[in-house]
Amino acid sequence: MKIVCFLMVFILGGCASIPLSTMLEFSSFQKSDFVALEPADIKAKVIIDQPVEIDIEKVDLGLELETDLGNRIYKFPLSLIERRSIPAKEGWLSVDEAKIEYTFNLNAESVKSFQEVQQLLTNSSGGKFAFSVNSGFEKLPPDLESVNLSILLKLKNTEDFVPIFEDATIEFETDS
Repeated sequence: MKIVCFLMVFILGGCASIPLSTMLEFSSFQKSDFVALEPADIKAKVIIDQPVEIDIEKVDLGLELETDLGNRIYKFPLSLIERRSIPAKEGWLSVDEAKIEYTFNLNAESVKSFQEVQQLLTNSSGGKFAFSVNSGFEKLPPDLESVNLSILLKLKNTEDFVPIFEDATIEFETDS
C-alpha cells in the first residue's frame, strides 16, 4: 500500500491558509532586507497534529531566488532547538487537537551557505524571494486521512514568528 500526500495549500484555494498579515509583511521585503538578515537569527517553527511527527533529519529552509543571473533554489538544513507537546483544548464549539511544536534554526554550515547567497545577491541586480520550510513525516498511522499543519518563520531576533501557513490541511490518500 502506498500513501500519497497532497499538500492542499498549494492546490486550489492555496491562499486560504496564508494569513493576510503575512502577505502584507512579505510584500514589502526587498533585496536590502534580505542582505541585512543575520542568518544565525533565522528560525522556523512547525506545528502539527499528534500523533504525526515530522522527520527532523530532513527539515530544511528553502529559498527560491530570482535575479538577473537566473532562478536558483537553495536548501539550508535546519537543526532542532526545541520540541514541545501542546495538549488538546476544548472550547465551546470546537476541540483543538493535541499538537507537537518544533523550533529550528540554521545549523553552522547553513549559516555559512546563507551568507554566501547574501553575498551573491549583493553582486547581482534584481531579486525576488520565496521562503519555504520542507520536511517529511514519521510515524504516520495507516488510517490517517488528514492532519493540520502550521509553519512560522522568524527572520530577525527583534521580531515575532510570522505564520506562513496556519492550520493548513494535508490530506492523505491510500493507493492500492
